[in-house]
Amino acid sequence: MHPRTTAFEVVRSIEDAMQGASIPFAGRYLRAIVVASGLMAGGLAPAAAQSAQQLRWCNNEDGATSDMAIDGCTALIKSGNYSGRNLAIAYTNRGSAYDDKRDEDRAIADHDQAIRIDPKLDLAYNNRANAYGRKGEADRAIADYDTAIRLNPKFAMAYNNRGNNYRRKRDYGRAIADYDAAIRINPKFADAYNNRGIAYDDSGEKDRALADYTSAIRCDPKFAFAYNNRGLINREKGEYDAAIADFDKAIAINVRYTSAYRNRGYAYVRKGDYAQAILDLTIVLAIDDRDTEAYAGRGVAYEKTGDYDSAIADFESIVAISPQDATALNNRGYAHFYRGDFADAAADLSRAMPTDPYPSLFRFLAQSRAGQTAFDLESAAQRINSRDWPYPVFEFYLGRLDAEALLAAAQKPEQRCEALFYLGEWLTLQGDRAGARQRLEEAVGSCPKSFIEHTGAQAELRRLGP
Repeated sequence: MHPRTTAFEVVRSIEDAMQGASIPFAGRYLRAIVVASGLMAGGLAPAAAQSAQQLRWCNNEDGATSDMAIDGCTALIKSGNYSGRNLAIAYTNRGSAYDDKRDEDRAIADHDQAIRIDPKLDLAYNNRANAYGRKGEADRAIADYDTAIRLNPKFAMAYNNRGNNYRRKRDYGRAIADYDAAIRINPKFADAYNNRGIAYDDSGEKDRALADYTSAIRCDPKFAFAYNNRGLINREKGEYDAAIADFDKAIAINVRYTSAYRNRGYAYVRKGDYAQAILDLTIVLAIDDRDTEAYAGRGVAYEKTGDYDSAIADFESIVAISPQDATALNNRGYAHFYRGDFADAAADLSRAMPTDPYPSLFRFLAQSRAGQTAFDLESAAQRINSRDWPYPVFEFYLGRLDAEALLAAAQKPEQRCEALFYLGEWLTLQGDRAGARQRLEEAVGSCPKSFIEHTGAQAELRRLGP
């Protein structure tokens, strides 16, 4: 695939977007209410007041953190005042708090204990399934959701959660059927609409995904994830203003939603508003200075503004974090080429994936411009189907097509723009400055701004001068 802009991560699911944070009730599990026992009805004595506080924490009241919930439930379990379903609920509530902390083994142990005490406690099966899902044990998770649903056929959350696990297994048909069931039970279940939208999106049904994200927002106007997801669809459709408006809403709801900033930044890149893209991606890096996708997007935006030094610095940051990142090496190679550092460009592009023809073409040009012996372009051409574009460009550089035949072989507008660029580069190598300028100006006028050839033509025209 032709690398028009750097690939970026698409964060859509609620759990992924949490990024490891300890956030209770992430749409995955439920806590039941432990019924108070052994407490004085009024005028609580100090010990009773303390017990009441622990009860509220275990029940996730008073803004309890995960650690507070664990402390509260532990106190109830040890008190001896609870038995049967109440004791089982205390265990599963504590297990859910451990799950919040990503301590799945302790979570599962507590849910196990809850199920031993009360084998019909549907919530405990649902909550244990969530922990199994976190550990990547999707089949065990699904088995527990099956039990929860058998015990409580109206358990909408269990259908939703089981759907998430089917979706992870790429079983989109079963996932969608589970989300359908959850929505039938609770027509205002925003999470289920959002998750069904993700399943439709993953299976290529973009319009149905868009409709589901809109339904999720209608059910919950503060659903930042659904705005982000709808923004991604709008961006894919080329509706950049609509996408940016959705990312704006997601960020207004959650000012630290890094994925929304990143996704909005890429929308600005595609729209050609590079200054705004740089601002958004700089915000992401202020939150997480190891976010390679933000460096990649900002590097592309810097390239488009002609700030090749900053672009190279961003791609170097990616390589420092991930030395074998072929995309970052390619992008750094392109940036060196744009800046005129042809030897450095050739070095980076020599590490490109052999199945991608474009770094091979730029490498050939960089080595030629650096006065180096160009690598075997013939062998690179043999890795391309002769019926596919840009095979004619290789044929032209190998002397088997002339300029007129190259332009005639470009059947699509984007192919013609590329042909004009590579023809302009060839004329530059031949010392034909006037001819090169004409073809490169035509490339700038016809290539989409996201194309590496558009950026390359602009850089070459700067070097050619007035």
